[in-house]
Amino acid sequence: MNSVNQYRRVHRDSVVYGLILLLFGAVFAKAVDVQIIQSHFLQEEGNKRQIRAMTIPAPRGEIYDRNGNLLALSTPIDSIWVDPKILSYYLDPAQQQQAANAENLSAKELQQQKAQVAADVKRYHQMLKLLGLDEKNITATLLEKKDKRFLYIKRSVLPPVTKKIEALDVPGVFVQNQYKRYYPAGEILGHVVGFTNIDDKGISGIEKAYDKWLTGHPGKKEVIKDRAGRVVDFVKDLVPAKPGHDITLSIDKDIQFFLYHALKKAYIRHQAKSVQSVILDAKTGEILGMATIPSFNPNNRSQLQGSRLRNRVVTDVFEPGSPTKPFIISRALDLGLINLDTVIDTSPGAMWIQGQRITDTRDHGKLTPQGIIEKSSNIGASKVAFKMTPDQEWQMLNNVGFGQDLGIFMPGESLGYMKSPVEWQKIDQASASFGYGFNINLLQLARAYTIFANHGVLEPVSLIKLTPKQVAERRAAASQNASGKNSNEKDINLDTNYSATEVHRVISAKSADEVLKMMQTVVSPDGTAPKARIPGYMVAGKTGTVHKTKAGGYHQNEYFSVFVGLVPASDPKYIMATVVNEPSRGVYYGGLVAAPIFKEVMQDVLRIKNVPPDETLESLEEHRLVKEER
Repeated sequence: MNSVNQYRRVHRDSVVYGLILLLFGAVFAKAVDVQIIQSHFLQEEGNKRQIRAMTIPAPRGEIYDRNGNLLALSTPIDSIWVDPKILSYYLDPAQQQQAANAENLSAKELQQQKAQVAADVKRYHQMLKLLGLDEKNITATLLEKKDKRFLYIKRSVLPPVTKKIEALDVPGVFVQNQYKRYYPAGEILGHVVGFTNIDDKGISGIEKAYDKWLTGHPGKKEVIKDRAGRVVDFVKDLVPAKPGHDITLSIDKDIQFFLYHALKKAYIRHQAKSVQSVILDAKTGEILGMATIPSFNPNNRSQLQGSRLRNRVVTDVFEPGSPTKPFIISRALDLGLINLDTVIDTSPGAMWIQGQRITDTRDHGKLTPQGIIEKSSNIGASKVAFKMTPDQEWQMLNNVGFGQDLGIFMPGESLGYMKSPVEWQKIDQASASFGYGFNINLLQLARAYTIFANHGVLEPVSLIKLTPKQVAERRAAASQNASGKNSNEKDINLDTNYSATEVHRVISAKSADEVLKMMQTVVSPDGTAPKARIPGYMVAGKTGTVHKTKAGGYHQNEYFSVFVGLVPASDPKYIMATVVNEPSRGVYYGGLVAAPIFKEVMQDVLRIKNVPPDETLESLEEHRLVKEER
């Protein structure tokens, strides 16, 4: 009997041990399957549920002026977004009751759950208060979109506020790191630099024109998230973020400052519809200042709407008026049709052409080409134009860039319009000689005057600062063309197929220099712009007072007041063109409205740039006359 019991006990132990071995074998087999055979698959499945690839935002490139002053930069900013499917649970008692019923919670567990929900809701209200959001509207939106997984509740949140939001740890609330554009110069350079939208995409100005260049390339990183979607650990960088490329503009912030404030004062003084102006480096064509009033502050999004966003220097076109006359005179000199002593009879100060009456401000009698520019005679300019063929006159206006793309790629640039010379009648030829019958933008007009600063050579304009190599190349090209043909040669070769970015000769050096001297008489006491005189400096320029167009004709009491000036006239360094749109204080002549703006700005520019005065008898006499006036 004992042996039988012993046998049974041994048999039972063997079975137990066998079962234990089988169990360990099964566990071992499963471990091998999990740890070795299916290791890669299971790891991938786990990663799908925990590891996420997050975008690393990249800042846009910075924008500088020619002297290294910062004009636009990207500052860290955050956006707060929520997962409505998660957060709505804490705001909806029905969802909470449904969850409690499904989990079959005890009374104690239910009480603990309610306490936790109440604490989360309290933190939710604290978060809305920090963000300045209306609790009623936000909660209603969240409950309405409770099946969605993404919803922005606040954009452009400052990092200090974000840290407080993160510390609250509200379920379903997340932070997205971004960048926001900031413009240190504000409205002074609003039209030039432009601005970006809330997604950091360029919308206007340089920001839009060079958006691809400025935009950075976002990176990616791997992180581990918990069930609530919160990042609990960093894994690795996948792709590093690359900031956008920087841009250095040709703009001089100091010059821009003086220009902007002078325009703003003139805008208020004359109660104008708008005022716009541009300043060029006369030798290189670089844009040193460009401003339009009314302006806007790109840092204030409430201002980013309406017509104030237009950079009128390039978007608005107008008939240039009398500043066209120097081009007509220089072309006639080049063709040998007139000389410096040619006398044009402008009496009696009016004439009829094809039923249209052309007038001067008064009867100027007999005038030389210098007198036509000094007195701004429409009759004289028309009679000089009639010595040319329509093709010759049109070609001159075309060759200085009127109606053509300037190659600066600014958004909204208007090219203007000129009729083909085959469509011109005699009245068109006369009108074009004093700047009517076609339209251009202000930058085209300023650029055209570079021929008088560079001995007949037209310079391309640039809003990007030229490199020393580019400056040297332009000077070499201008020097190569410096000889030019003289004014007695009627077959001067004018290139009509040039690129907007190329230096090319328009008129002979002799004709350009002669007309530049003529324009110095415009600012004399007997000229139309004595208010443009600057003590110690010779100034050349041309005024314009242009009737504004309307359907079927011209407004009789609405004007553009225009002035284009070069200084110092002995060797021009700066060109400034200004238009005052609809001055409404009873004064509207270009010499009285636009010319004083030139003087105010250029006095400061010449001073801060240490440009030496003209050491000539003319400049000394000019200085004496100004002192006597005082």
